[in-house]
Amino acid sequence: MIAGMTYYQICLYFLLYSFLGWVVEVIFHAVHLGKIVNRGFLCGPVCPVYGFGMLAVLAAGNGVDRLLAGHASAGAVNLGTGWLFLLGMLLTTAVELVAGWALDKIFHARWWDYSDKPLNFHGYICLEFSIYWGIGVVLVVKVLHRELAEHTAQMIPQRIGWPVMAVLYAGYLFDFIVTVLSVLRMNRRLGELDDIRRKLRIPSDRLSTFVGENSLETVQKLQHAQVQATLGRQELSSALSEYSDAQMNRLRGKAGELYGKAGELYGKAGELYGKAGELGSSLNLYSEEQRQNLQKRAGELREALRANRHFGTVRLLRAFPRLRHEQFADLIEALKKADPDWKDG
Repeated sequence: MIAGMTYYQICLYFLLYSFLGWVVEVIFHAVHLGKIVNRGFLCGPVCPVYGFGMLAVLAAGNGVDRLLAGHASAGAVNLGTGWLFLLGMLLTTAVELVAGWALDKIFHARWWDYSDKPLNFHGYICLEFSIYWGIGVVLVVKVLHRELAEHTAQMIPQRIGWPVMAVLYAGYLFDFIVTVLSVLRMNRRLGELDDIRRKLRIPSDRLSTFVGENSLETVQKLQHAQVQATLGRQELSSALSEYSDAQMNRLRGKAGELYGKAGELYGKAGELYGKAGELGSSLNLYSEEQRQNLQKRAGELREALRANRHFGTVRLLRAFPRLRHEQFADLIEALKKADPDWKDG
């Protein structure tokens, strides 16, 4: 036995609570959204985080029972309601935190996000849902699990249970592999789609940079010339009113300076024409055929991403409508806005 549970019970409880957790998620979102959504990271009707969470609570609860009473009662937890609520809240929240962090680091995506909730920790967990988990654990342990622990052997004898669970766990493993490959394929396709978008955007980015930088420099030059012209005009008015030789000489000198400024501006204009020519070449980075091929490939990638509604990217986005991707967040949002099928259920 491990923490008051046999290996058979551990394997059985994990499957049962993974399935019941999935049922709770589907019901919650059906009530909340008014639509049926296949919740969970895996494709099948299971949410592993609930299975791990309940096993953690049962193991810890049995351990506390053993310390307090000197024994654990075959998987049942006999803690008081207050202690059970606190233990359930802490352990299930810890499991949710570890699961969210691991999925984020492995797949570069935040599958659920509590950032808009008060007292959250990096969006992985929050006080509101921790309280829900604590209440849920109390209800499950006090109402459901006690009966389940007492009648497990009678309900599903081991000679039947082990073969059935072997098949179910094989399906569980296959589902996990398929889902992981699906997410990796999604990331790969999003990366290629983002690369195509970046390539098609290069000319407009260069044009924006060219116009922004050179317009600012030209405006500064023209403003400087305008100031010099104003000074020259004032000098001219003064010279014409006094007609002195000294001031006329100064006027001629100022006129020479203005001619010099004009020459600089002409030179600047020449540089701008040269840069415009270079820009024209860069705008032709891809031929029309190449641009059409890139756009065609982008369309193929979009269709591939939304091709399978039950096992692919669409199912994941429907299951996790608040998914935030670390690398392609803006791309996913753009795809959702462009196609209603990307939106949640």
